[in-house]
Amino acid sequence: KRGRDYENTISIDYLSRLNERYEAFIATYETEHKDAKLLIIDVDNNNFSEKQEDLGAIINKIDAEINGLF
Repeated sequence: KRGRDYENTISIDYLSRLNERYEAFIATYETEHKDAKLLIIDVDNNNFSEKQEDLGAIINKIDAEINGLF
């Protein structure tokens, strides 16, 4: 979507492995840093780049976390 030529050459296999590593990191982070704040945004069920209300919902979650309202 971003139209960057160098991103079009990244293999799906590489992206899948990268995603797996991110998920493993997050799982470890949650168990090892119980007092740390972690906000996970489900990008499969929103379109924040095109829908203002989705972006607003994410911003509200971040604001709530920063201000201790979460």
